[in-house]
Amino acid sequence: MNSADEVKQRLDIASVISDHVQLTKAGRNFRGLCPFHTEKTPSFFVFPERQSWRCFGCNAGGDAISFVMKKEGFDFGEALKTLADRAGVTLPEKKTRSPEDTLSPRLYQINENAAQYFHDLLLNSPAAEAARKYVESRQLSPETVKEFRLGFSMDSWESLKQHLKKQGHREADLVAAGLAIAKEDRTYDRFRGRLMFPICDAKGRVLGFGARALDDSMPKYLNSSESPIFSKGKVLYGVDRARGAIHEHNKVVIVEGYMDALTAHQHGFRNVIASMGTALTENQIAILKALTTHICLSLDADAAGNAATLRGIEVCRNSLTTSDNRAHAVHGWLGKSTELSAQIDIISLPEKQDPDEVIRRSPEEWQALVDVAQPLLDYLFAATAKEFDLSRPEGKSQLAERLLPLIAQMNDSAVRENYLTKLSKLTGIGEKILVAKIPDLLYTKRKPSKGKQKQIEIPPSTLRTGDQLEEHCLSLLLQYPGLRNTAKNLSADRFERSENRELFDAVCTAQGNDDIRGKLDAALHEHLEAITDKQMPPLDKKEQEKALADCVRRLERRKLRSEYIFEAESALEHGANPEESSARLTELQRQHTTLG
Repeated sequence: MNSADEVKQRLDIASVISDHVQLTKAGRNFRGLCPFHTEKTPSFFVFPERQSWRCFGCNAGGDAISFVMKKEGFDFGEALKTLADRAGVTLPEKKTRSPEDTLSPRLYQINENAAQYFHDLLLNSPAAEAARKYVESRQLSPETVKEFRLGFSMDSWESLKQHLKKQGHREADLVAAGLAIAKEDRTYDRFRGRLMFPICDAKGRVLGFGARALDDSMPKYLNSSESPIFSKGKVLYGVDRARGAIHEHNKVVIVEGYMDALTAHQHGFRNVIASMGTALTENQIAILKALTTHICLSLDADAAGNAATLRGIEVCRNSLTTSDNRAHAVHGWLGKSTELSAQIDIISLPEKQDPDEVIRRSPEEWQALVDVAQPLLDYLFAATAKEFDLSRPEGKSQLAERLLPLIAQMNDSAVRENYLTKLSKLTGIGEKILVAKIPDLLYTKRKPSKGKQKQIEIPPSTLRTGDQLEEHCLSLLLQYPGLRNTAKNLSADRFERSENRELFDAVCTAQGNDDIRGKLDAALHEHLEAITDKQMPPLDKKEQEKALADCVRRLERRKLRSEYIFEAESALEHGANPEESSARLTELQRQHTTLG
């Protein structure tokens, strides 16, 4: 979460604006006379659910920060500081660029050079004969070895260090990259006598390495140590090679190990990646969200009782299922509230077998297992049921307590009722009794109790942050600079969030990507990096232009929906001239339809 988001989460926009504008309740929203132009009929609205404001008279709008900027004549930094002081948020201090800011590019280059060195050794060095025999025993083809740049580390204390020093790299940077270990007054190679797996990000940059022992050395698998560019919980093996196929099939298959992923790719299953033996993390899911919302998890037959596995599934489910309640339908053509829900399936493997074995034995069998993957909740029902003795009442109760919260979080009432019935049959507990256990979770529409109702305070962490549409648009412009001329007709006021508006202005006026950072307040540098690093599917020039055009169209439609709602509500509330109101609504609907 960036500083601007934190400030806005801690403040109520209606409270901020009411310091300057007399607001009155208008349904879920507030309205008042616009402070930015003269008017007699209120056309200035504040939308608490969206934490935004808009004047439908002068067309100004935005969030709390943009309001303070416009009202006080502040720049972004000044407005953010004013609101941060009010919210009790400490903003990051401005700092000048230091030599350490160049560390990450140096680490990328060191890892790239190391990957090439390891790969050359595997292909050509007599010392790598055992590694080549192991690769052959795992039936990996020369093409797969080259595509994934598998390598070999010499069984030597300083082989890699001396090679990289000759290329001009410093020992301190080798240690920072996790390739060397510093101990007392010397440094030595971290990887010795191992088969090497370069681990890349979605852009193909080498972040670190996985290394497999070729003898009885422990640990069997060793990774690069944590570095500014590498963290095991933030990467997925093979995503750079799989992203095109994931986008094409709109599905990703996640396996556990390097060999599982390599064998899958070699046999044509190109949308497969590996979690490298760890439970899935939110950072890893964030990488996939830009590519697909259909995830297939490959699990061992005995993984049902593995707590770490179930935690990973829970992270996957929670991270990929989000809802966007910003769009409220006033009339049919506006559409319903949109919801982005992930499809999560579980591939159950034969006992004591992994994907590598299954695929090598029979690619057709693997494909069949993928095709019959169980929906997540069906898998969890079966897996969790094995943990409890359902012949005993307490076992049934424990199973219900474990599964009911998952059912309660389902957004589709029909699906929810289906699983509630399934749980009732599984446990022998009546549906009414199950519902009574967690009424607050299952039903949001409850009869109001007599007397004063308790105010329920929503924790800040559950409030909406970011704007996926705006951020996707900015990510396109940052990652594909050639699109910026195409975006000249896009106005900054289409961005409701101030941080995105500031970033859009910087992108449009900067001479290049290096110049953008200097145009932004320090509080926005983290936001810039987050938008720049968003994972994007590989797009050719035509697809890039189409994606941007779609963003612009959707931003325009969003503005028209807001105008339509305002016109419709105004007509109902103030009894506007029916002919004028009807004509205006018809024109807005025509514009909306034209945009597609």
